[in-house]
Amino acid sequence: MEPSRQDAAASVNVKGIRDPDWKPYSAMLKGVKRFEEKHGLAPGAELRFILEPRRADVDMHAIALRLESDEAGMAIPLGERNIFTLPVEQGPLYDKAELTVNRKAGSVRWIPYVRSTATSDTLRRLGDLRLACEVHWAIDKETLPFAMRTAMSAMGGPCNFVSHKGTYSFAEARRITAATISFNGKSAPVPFSGASFTPPLREQDWSDDSVVELTFDND
Repeated sequence: MEPSRQDAAASVNVKGIRDPDWKPYSAMLKGVKRFEEKHGLAPGAELRFILEPRRADVDMHAIALRLESDEAGMAIPLGERNIFTLPVEQGPLYDKAELTVNRKAGSVRWIPYVRSTATSDTLRRLGDLRLACEVHWAIDKETLPFAMRTAMSAMGGPCNFVSHKGTYSFAEARRITAATISFNGKSAPVPFSGASFTPPLREQDWSDDSVVELTFDND
């Protein structure tokens, strides 16, 4: 079967970038496995991923994402805001595959996108955030230097740091002006800075059903 014009164009667009941004497919699959293991944190959510710019000057229009190995390749559809679902169980032809986008290395961030029903850009369920962190750590620890990976694991990992000096923050596309968490009439401020916020992932006093409310700068 001949590739469609769309598939052919996507392949050319990716391969035409020297040193494109990429992720090991095997690492991404470890994130999928972690999602399945910890799905109880957000039982109503499905796992998707979102590609976000690392810098303001990165053009996120006409992004092309492909899964490529020496033996095979396939285009992965991107939805609104460059959200995608990772294909799994692709067989031995993809054992050593890479996910590649038509942007320079270091241009984009590959972020787990975990959202339960009734959440939004301004309302986030804490269990969703906990699960997204678990998936992100499962993926990224595969690419960290051994010493750093060992040190962070010894501390409990970024989602469960035993030391309060360690934190895990979530980046947003807009500057945050306020952030609070609430559950059953109890509320508290959530630390934030610029376009990122740091929810209480490890604090078990806050239920997975707690809601983080974000207010953004309209400018």
